[in-house]
Amino acid sequence: MILTIKPSEIFGDIYIQISKSDAHRALITSFLAEGESILKPWMENVGIDIIATKEAISNFADFKLEKDCLKVIPKNKNINNITIDVKESGSSLRLLIPVVSALGINAKFIGSKKLFSRPLGIYKKIWGEQGLTFDLKEDYLIIEGKLKSGDFNVEGNISSQFISGLLFALPLLDGNSKIIIEGELESAPYVMMTLKTLKSAKIETSKQADNNIIEVFGSQKYSPINYEIEADWSHAAFFAAAGALGGETTLYGLNKYSIQGDKEILNILKFMGASIKYNEDNSITIKKASRLNGLDIDILNIPDLAPIIVALASTAKGTTKLYNAKRLRYKESDRINDLKDSFNKIGAKITSTEDEIFIEGVEKLHGGKTSSHNDHRIAMALCVASIVCENDITIDDAESINKSSFNFIEQFRSVGAKIEEKE
Repeated sequence: MILTIKPSEIFGDIYIQISKSDAHRALITSFLAEGESILKPWMENVGIDIIATKEAISNFADFKLEKDCLKVIPKNKNINNITIDVKESGSSLRLLIPVVSALGINAKFIGSKKLFSRPLGIYKKIWGEQGLTFDLKEDYLIIEGKLKSGDFNVEGNISSQFISGLLFALPLLDGNSKIIIEGELESAPYVMMTLKTLKSAKIETSKQADNNIIEVFGSQKYSPINYEIEADWSHAAFFAAAGALGGETTLYGLNKYSIQGDKEILNILKFMGASIKYNEDNSITIKKASRLNGLDIDILNIPDLAPIIVALASTAKGTTKLYNAKRLRYKESDRINDLKDSFNKIGAKITSTEDEIFIEGVEKLHGGKTSSHNDHRIAMALCVASIVCENDITIDDAESINKSSFNFIEQFRSVGAKIEEKE
């Protein structure tokens, strides 16, 4: 799909969709429970990544949609030699590998070819140490054997999803386990989200604030959950930025006390010079005040905000520096190189090092043709950047947006964006 977007003024209300990260965790917790769980709110249309997890666990659970609630009804887990299609979802793959192995199920994971080129070395090392099969090819992964409890050393600077995957799996094993995080933990809020979801299912863990060890007690049983899925701060960030660049947006459904890391977008916008107002009805209004200012921003714990920060910084006064960014190279694309390429094509001035991005703000982007590199967050960030372009912007590979949002284009139109779609 190719999108052509005209520069537009932005004004309107947006109801933010459910959090992709929270939905993944709630689905996995539900199918492991001994009894029926209820997840809400839920819609028939959700992002492709959430669908990937839901379809993957359909091997182990049935679903029933009633109004805005999804009932998850676990079924027999005494199955083996199954194929699990995780499509393009790295979250689905990394969260489910340890869980399936903890259940003693031999499985073949399939999905997009690019997915299996993303880092999985932490799991490969653990499986090798335990004498289990971890057969990783270009377009599939086969795991065989049952995971055993013990001490698990995990590098903190690759992806928090490895830690979350183990956290879901280890309570199912005989014997207690420890996850020992080596070095600084990146994207720590996502681990906190996992611990919150586990707590809702009465799973006990122990983490001391002054060390990098998480203790997980074995032989536990997941209790059914009645779970309220939070609205998605990662998704909200694009519409918050649109208000700051193009006029005004009011966002509904967000929990301002959320532990989601990407809630940090409000602080970033505030320090860049946008107006932020918390309304009595719990909505949040973001309004353009003047030209934004550049900042130095540590994105260690907020890597998914990098694309929209680049859009904001492209026309901000001065130079914005994003640091601790190395892990962006292992996302859906090499986001350091691909953000630089995508935005420089429309008039931005971006340079980079191995783990830093420098954005020298210009008065206006000139627009023109560019590519999302099949990365949903780059595609949405480019859409928002159309607001500060002198001419139309045309984005290739824009169908990638559906990976995390089923209605981004519709919502962006609703606040004033003028968009043409071509297949």
